[in-house]
Amino acid sequence: MSTIAISENEFQALRDLIRERFGIFYDDTKQFLLQSRLQTRLLKTRCQDFAGYQRFLTVGADREAEWAELASVLSNNETYFFREKAQLEVLVTEVLDEALKASGRLRVWSSASSTGEEPFTIAMMLMETHKITPTNVTLRATDISPRALDKAATAFYRELSFRATPPEMVQKYFRPFEGGFFINDEIKRMVEFSRLNLLDERAVAGMGVQDAIFCRNVLIYFDKPTQKRVVEAFAQALRPQGYLFLGHAESIMRVTDLYEPIVTPKAIYYRRK
Repeated sequence: MSTIAISENEFQALRDLIRERFGIFYDDTKQFLLQSRLQTRLLKTRCQDFAGYQRFLTVGADREAEWAELASVLSNNETYFFREKAQLEVLVTEVLDEALKASGRLRVWSSASSTGEEPFTIAMMLMETHKITPTNVTLRATDISPRALDKAATAFYRELSFRATPPEMVQKYFRPFEGGFFINDEIKRMVEFSRLNLLDERAVAGMGVQDAIFCRNVLIYFDKPTQKRVVEAFAQALRPQGYLFLGHAESIMRVTDLYEPIVTPKAIYYRRK
């Protein structure tokens, strides 16, 4: 199949639909990128051009199923175990001790969990503290991509996911199988996965009150109004003085005044005011 070109009007119309639905923003320099990512979806939906695909997403009988597919196509699932470990160490020391002292339990939400490496890393590091039990920790993980969640549900990972993993953690918490590794059942049971769109404020509120929320390397794909919308919804989901962990390249200092930054030599994170 030859490449179908996207016109400027088609690009702007689809870009606006995607931003409204997922928050992901494609600026004018990303027209070719969006064209490339959507080629297979045109083929699958038998649309002759991008205008037809826009109509399919708007009024097509199977539009909701297609939006779910599109969520997987547009998601960046680059992740690995023990990524940005300094923030995780803050969680399993300061945040954990504070939460256990205040309420006797820890509630953590990995809000863009991708294929599961982040929440499973959190679970392993919590286990290493010897301070948690199945009754005093709640670890929830969500993502917008059905494919990523399906991968997480298998709890099977190959070499690339382990590029920052200490060998002793692999030996302790994984079992080898046909060129990869399954995470052990105890860690797998600690994490509850579900699908969630961060723009759905009602769904965010439905996650319940959290001691800490991780949303790392997601806001960079949103424009400023969407960033504000998401982090202010997080503020409602966090307990007073709860913590928000973002990617190292992300900042909300000029987005909202609901948080105060905490800057340490190794990590930057935010506390709800």
